[in-house]
Amino acid sequence: MRAATAPQSTSLRTAGTTSRVALWPLPRRLTQHARRSDVACLAAQQSTGVAPNQATAVLYPSYSRDPDLQAALDALFADTIDKGLRRVPHADVQHHVDRIVDLGCRLGLNRVHPQWNDGAFWGRLTTLMAGITADNVATLGRLTFNRVQPADIMVQTDQAEAAGVPHGPDQWKGPEAEVLEDPGRGYAVTTHFKLLEADVLGAMKVAALYDTDPEDPEKLWVTFTGFTLEPVRKDADSMARWRGALGAANPDMDAASGRITVTFEPSKRARGCLRYVLLDPEWHLALGTSGSLTCMQRV
Repeated sequence: MRAATAPQSTSLRTAGTTSRVALWPLPRRLTQHARRSDVACLAAQQSTGVAPNQATAVLYPSYSRDPDLQAALDALFADTIDKGLRRVPHADVQHHVDRIVDLGCRLGLNRVHPQWNDGAFWGRLTTLMAGITADNVATLGRLTFNRVQPADIMVQTDQAEAAGVPHGPDQWKGPEAEVLEDPGRGYAVTTHFKLLEADVLGAMKVAALYDTDPEDPEKLWVTFTGFTLEPVRKDADSMARWRGALGAANPDMDAASGRITVTFEPSKRARGCLRYVLLDPEWHLALGTSGSLTCMQRV
């Protein structure tokens, strides 16, 4: 999943000029009855830590990561993305997840901190294997909520490099998502894929809204409002291949662009939940409804 560019967000950059303590205030009720994890979290602000990536450093110049947490992330990635693996069975990384869960809890990072939640992110690792193989092959129906036909043709995701956008964000939250229905709660994901038989690249852009859970600070609810599907390249050969594969089965396809637009009625919108095991300014690690892990890095 990738996208070429990210919209700018002045609000995040303004926030980045404040101090770390100002960015992470404890509610008054917790300053009076602080739990151990909250105290550990405050103590970590004053400790020597590990600098985040450049994008995070620009927005949050005072932030540094707990060294033990950095070591846990390094160990997870040494067994996965450092070996060129971006989709792996969850059981293969469970021991890493357990360690990060423990550290996230101890440091107070296993919750949705609103000041770090929004922005542009790059998908680095997932253990989601339901209906998709380790080399990212699935049906078009699996990719498109069974709303685009023919649902049984095969696609391969993780095609950002082939599309020419290997380092751009593929997920946005908040104003950067540009979800018009509610910009402040926007949640958008772009997936680059290939129609395997037709040998043509496409991009799926999903729009959604997020909600925090007032009863469980670890949860973020995501409600999908619709998506678009279109070819990456508009040359005559790509358009012919795209229309040949999808045009007959999708009469609502835009004739000029090849775009297919699907809008979910409010009463039929799909809804999912992410439970965060780590959310700091740079890294967002969450478990989905099925228990699969998703690792997102700020771009």
